[in-house]
Amino acid sequence: HVYKWPENEEGGRAPNQNALGLDFRKQLPPLATTMTAAMTNVIADSDGKRYNIMVVPDKQCVVNQGLSSTRGGKMASYMYAPDGLGKERLAYPRLYTGDQWVDTTWDKALAIYAGVTKKILDKEGPNGLGFNCFDHGGAGGGFENTWGTGKLMFTALKTPLVRIHNRPAYNSECHATRDMGVGELNNAYEDAELADTIVSIGANQYETQTNYFLAHWLPNLQGATVEKKKKWFPGEAAEAGRIVFVDPRRTPTVTICETVAKDRVLHPEIEPGTDIALFNGLFTYVIEQGWIDRDFIAKHTTGFDEAAKANRLSLEEASRITGVPAAKLRQAAEWAYKPKASGHRTRTMHGY
Repeated sequence: HVYKWPENEEGGRAPNQNALGLDFRKQLPPLATTMTAAMTNVIADSDGKRYNIMVVPDKQCVVNQGLSSTRGGKMASYMYAPDGLGKERLAYPRLYTGDQWVDTTWDKALAIYAGVTKKILDKEGPNGLGFNCFDHGGAGGGFENTWGTGKLMFTALKTPLVRIHNRPAYNSECHATRDMGVGELNNAYEDAELADTIVSIGANQYETQTNYFLAHWLPNLQGATVEKKKKWFPGEAAEAGRIVFVDPRRTPTVTICETVAKDRVLHPEIEPGTDIALFNGLFTYVIEQGWIDRDFIAKHTTGFDEAAKANRLSLEEASRITGVPAAKLRQAAEWAYKPKASGHRTRTMHGY
């Protein structure tokens, strides 16, 4: 929610005197609302007057549930202001010419942008255009830089050549995932709540996907989503989730999860660069145990037996390469891929 009011005016402590509807005349329950200095700012509006603004997370949001990321929680501080951090934000477009940036008007900037774009499209087509975006979402730029520019680049101009600041393309940070049939952002939020086991590969969700982790992963680990699992999948065995962290590092995410439910957390601390050996070992072991769906494989894959033969690796060999004890690899395979007590296949989410 975004709130805005004149700089020198303030509401009252009673619920009917402030926009949040909270009673500040008494001690509020923990986390009744989250407000920090970074969620506020004083801006100069187009009418020349100064206003207070406050951007606070929405508790009704099914994704974030009132939480905010380290970037999203600072959105107000990034808005343009004549002083402070916001003064560095551009109020008008700039044009790079003569080895320097010069201010220009919106009309001139849009005329140049549209004119150059049309000339390229007429001469070379959509493949002649390339975009380099500074952000893929988050504080101060989520909708503008993801949804809006996405519509422009892909729908209107139809260019396939787009990269986002630290990424070589407009897709996952994992190279060639599309070639493997895995789309970027390949998990729904509810997958993390409904999974029997989550396999986290080289990721540190608490620090890089804070809201996703706290609002969706952690409740599963704590057993708070068991009833939801029973409702979605009647007749299947349902219990608190487990997490397998494939990572050379002991990240804050691993520490938090072990603190919450150590007996449901497994951390195969592989040697860097040995993840292929680890998964080939698990792949081979799962096939040997018969924990695969032959009907599905026959209908939806080709060359499965050849792939199994080419990538065959025993758990002992995988252990020697990865540095992870064979017993821990076996436990990871059982948690992630062994059929449940009800006979149903384990529902495993792979996150990276």
